Amino acid sequence: MASEDSTKTQILESAYQLFVERGFSGSSMREIAEHAGIKAASIYNHFDNKEQIFEAVFIERHPMFRILAILDSIQGETAEELLTNAVKRLDKELQSEPGLLNLFFVEIVEMNGKHVERAIKTNFPTDSNFIKQIYEMQSEIRDIPIPVLVRSLLGTIFANIMFNWFIGEGNSKRWGTQAQMTDVLLRGILQ
Repeated sequence: MASEDSTKTQILESAYQLFVERGFSGSSMREIAEHAGIKAASIYNHFDNKEQIFEAVFIERHPMFRILAILDSIQGETAEELLTNAVKRLDKELQSEPGLLNLFFVEIVEMNGKHVERAIKTNFPTDSNFIKQIYEMQSEIRDIPIPVLVRSLLGTIFANIMFNWFIGEGNSKRWGTQAQMTDVLLRGILQ
């Protein structure tokens, strides 16, 4: 049983690496098996098809859950400090591990987002330290529903990372520093 679990883990790790590098369509069952160090036919002892492998990888590695875990580790004495620290930490983490976003893009572009609902039902945390901290600091924050606040925070960070990919890291200073982006996030664009 341990060997079977180990093989399945190797298959999922190999599939993750191939999916984030080549996408779903660019990765074959044979390549996943080869990368996992098993015979191609052996992969079918664990999964019926490539989409089943992708779904397992996506549910296990969905970037949102990594992001929520990171948010739960963020500390701050004030709402501004908490949210500023969240932006900095998430930006750093997502920049250092682009595979997390690549996997999400593969799900959206190639799979039309069909595994997102199951991934959320399977993995969404019911208790979040970050959300608790925000609730405790509500007197410092406009009356914005917490899910909208989290969505705005994550959306801004994702947009910033994608924009930096688009323009190239060397040009990012021209388009605003992280501190300037965080200031706009926290205070808006209106005077």
